[in-house]
Amino acid sequence: MARSRSRTEKSASKREQILAAAAEVFSQKGYFRATIDEIIAKADTGKGTVYNYFSNKEELFYILIKEKNAPFLQALEDIAAGECHALEKITAMLRVFLAFYLENADLWRVLMHEMRGLEDEKLAAEGGQGRYRQEFHSGVDILSRTLALGMQEGVIKENDARRMAYALFSVILSMVYQGYARDRADETALAIADAFFNGVAVK
Repeated sequence: MARSRSRTEKSASKREQILAAAAEVFSQKGYFRATIDEIIAKADTGKGTVYNYFSNKEELFYILIKEKNAPFLQALEDIAAGECHALEKITAMLRVFLAFYLENADLWRVLMHEMRGLEDEKLAAEGGQGRYRQEFHSGVDILSRTLALGMQEGVIKENDARRMAYALFSVILSMVYQGYARDRADETALAIADAFFNGVAVK
């Protein structure tokens, strides 16, 4: 039993090692320029080991994105399910968004500019929402639901909740990719929330 547990733990550790190496290589080189051989070298493992876990580069990238996204989405869902009112939930979500995108800025840039574009081409004739697009937009969907809750509570003006969610999301991305939020996620989240809730004009 102990030997079986040790083998399982070693396998999980090797898989995590490969994913960590993949995150570094994809973040630095992008999806198209990254190679499995570079990831293998970074992970200090063999090609056969990588292919035991992932059938090809695209599957490796997708699983990496999905597994990084999962705790982020869970954190948002936990906030959404909390007892506090909608404005507090939105402010807390802004902190989570900023922290997540600051940590994964380079990798998510690859997702936004390379993989979603590639997927859009594949889906152009079919329509529908691809898996990368779904991973990318899922957090905004939770934010949109919370904004709609604020409207029900009467603390946010009636509007298109999804459009408002994307407006907030655009501000978050701008703050991250223009370098305004670096090392100041909490402060930036409060500034965005204040501007969103109270406006910027002197009354």
